Amino acid sequence: MALRPITVTQLNDYIARVFESDTLLMNVACEGEISNLKYHSSGHVYFSISDENAKINCFFPASYVRNLRYELGDGMRVIVTGKVTVYRKGGYYSLFVRSIQVAGEGDLAMAFQLMKEKLEREGLFDAAHKKPLPSFPRKIGILTSETGAAIQDMVKIIRARNQLVDLILFPVLVQGEGASENMAACMRFVNANYDDIDLLIIGRGGGSQEDLWAFNEEILARAIYDSRIPVISAVGHEIDFSISDFVADMRAETPTAAAEMAVPDIRELLRQLDQRKDNLLKDLISRVRYDELRADSLLKGIRNDFEMKMTRGLHKLEQLKLILEENDPRRIMEKGYAVIEDSKGETVRTASELTDGEYTVIFKDGKVRVKIENV
Repeated sequence: MALRPITVTQLNDYIARVFESDTLLMNVACEGEISNLKYHSSGHVYFSISDENAKINCFFPASYVRNLRYELGDGMRVIVTGKVTVYRKGGYYSLFVRSIQVAGEGDLAMAFQLMKEKLEREGLFDAAHKKPLPSFPRKIGILTSETGAAIQDMVKIIRARNQLVDLILFPVLVQGEGASENMAACMRFVNANYDDIDLLIIGRGGGSQEDLWAFNEEILARAIYDSRIPVISAVGHEIDFSISDFVADMRAETPTAAAEMAVPDIRELLRQLDQRKDNLLKDLISRVRYDELRADSLLKGIRNDFEMKMTRGLHKLEQLKLILEENDPRRIMEKGYAVIEDSKGETVRTASELTDGEYTVIFKDGKVRVKIENV
């Protein structure tokens, strides 16, 4: 007996109803490697996942993409959770994805690298944007778990180094679901409501890559980038690097290192001040001694110069004295010469100057008045 034909639409509708009635297909988790990844302008994401022998198309709607914790990339191995649906018009089935989880440590490293490259391209790591840490903060906010060892270590070290700074703990989730959103919201809250906080420290102690993953989330990175308050990121151990480390104004290798970095050591400052005082005193003494030696040298130079000038002056005076003595008219008159002065007291130098009248003749031992007539 011949089968009664049905339309393509009827067939696809029937297949869709079969899929929708299967409870297993309505909630399935499937692991595979991403390929053909496409981000649509609508916010939806389209991709395929595959294993060694098969492939399935996936549709990730924008309403669920907003909850995605990772930057997806081709080659990433993931576990997708959702339901299998049939596209009636096209006659094919796909996986309607509700959530995605990165599978394995290696893929977490890939997710980290993809997020790092994305934010780096956007300039969130640029050195020009980083703010300098205050030299003497008066109030520090700490975003970390209130029950973790990190807060105890930081408070202990800060108090040992500096008793003048105030500390405010802002308890936050540091791992698990919602941790990054919680820390980001707290970061923005502190910036909006605490004008007197000079520095923020955000971090936690060590853990596995999954434990520290909240510090690799984009939402927290952008909150740190937008902070008007300088931020120190202190996540895990020395070998651990997070996205928060790259975007923060300063990275500390550990929470302990962050505490040491945040405040100056008062005892060390006092020791340095004493050392500088001693150095200044030594410099002052050396300067005074140098100036004294230089003053003595200058004084000796001035004295020597004065004595030389005095000697030259006295020598010249002696020479002038000899010249004056040699040319003293009185010495000439001792040889029998005399000086004739007219009535005005002026010396008569030549015979032609003589006229009738009275003159004074000056000898070495006295004067006489003479009268000249009939010259």
